[in-house]
Amino acid sequence: MKHGINKSNIDILKDYVAGVRPFIQVGYEGKKVIKRKVGERWTDAKGKEWEQRESGPVTVNRVADIVRAAKKQFCACGQDIQWGSKLDRKFFNRTGLCENCLITYETKLRILGIYDEYERYKMISNELGFLKEAQEKLKDVVKFFSQDSGDVQMICNSEGFIERWKDVNKDQILLDSTRDLKLAKTKIAALIKLKKEAKKNYITSAAKYKLETYV
Repeated sequence: MKHGINKSNIDILKDYVAGVRPFIQVGYEGKKVIKRKVGERWTDAKGKEWEQRESGPVTVNRVADIVRAAKKQFCACGQDIQWGSKLDRKFFNRTGLCENCLITYETKLRILGIYDEYERYKMISNELGFLKEAQEKLKDVVKFFSQDSGDVQMICNSEGFIERWKDVNKDQILLDSTRDLKLAKTKIAALIKLKKEAKKNYITSAAKYKLETYV
């Protein structure tokens, strides 16, 4: 059994936020910790479905997936995204455009000199989305380490394995995660204001040339 050897408290916290569990595994033999690729889905021992994202594993909402699959999704050019490429589906989910239409649209923005405003809005939106996911992870950390259950903690991870957490400075991790949660909230509030400003500038500039906006 390994006890998270050579792991500092801050590294443990970062691993937890990222969905990594570097501690003891109990009641399971012969299988190593599985590293998942971003976008990969799997089902744990309890039948719960998960998807690996950049911020860590998240549960899959099957009902929402079924509803989305039942809806016909068409790009402005008329292409049925269901039969498009992987990039078509990726870009459509983010912008409402297939790959070719997005390239054409962004080229127009560059020619008209308003691409920077569009890009700023998109970058702020992406950063805001990442921070909101991190915030939810930090809330889980604070909740977990606020429990008065002693020095040894037991959890069930997304692979369905039971893990034992030992030799962890719970108070320090709770202090660090609470501080980071406050910082995340502050940054999120600031980004929301910046996003509104960037969105307004992007829409105003696009309107001058009677261009559609994708917000």
